[in-house]
Amino acid sequence: MKTRIINLVVAGFVSIAAAGMVGCADTEPVAYNPPVKVVHEPTALTSVPPTADSTTTTTQYGNGTVEKQTTTDYNPGYVTAGPPYKTTVVPAAPVTTTTSSTTTATDE
Repeated sequence: MKTRIINLVVAGFVSIAAAGMVGCADTEPVAYNPPVKVVHEPTALTSVPPTADSTTTTTQYGNGTVEKQTTTDYNPGYVTAGPPYKTTVVPAAPVTTTTSSTTTATDE
């Protein structure tokens, strides 16, 4: 009877140890790659307006003469163009599979 109790206790410890080892086992993460779709979107053109920068200089000479000089720098307007399109990756709709079956009953 005493050996039976010892065997039962040892079996309990072995079971608990085995369960602990299973709980500690490393599991490899499974990579999930959702379906994606690459979309090419046209880029917008950017318009830069023309500008004019004006500078006025006033000079007074010793004889009392005053001279004004104005300089204007003109920058014409232009349009910037980048690449013809930009690429965007968006989630794709999940792929669904439809299965249909037909059953025909015959009377014998």
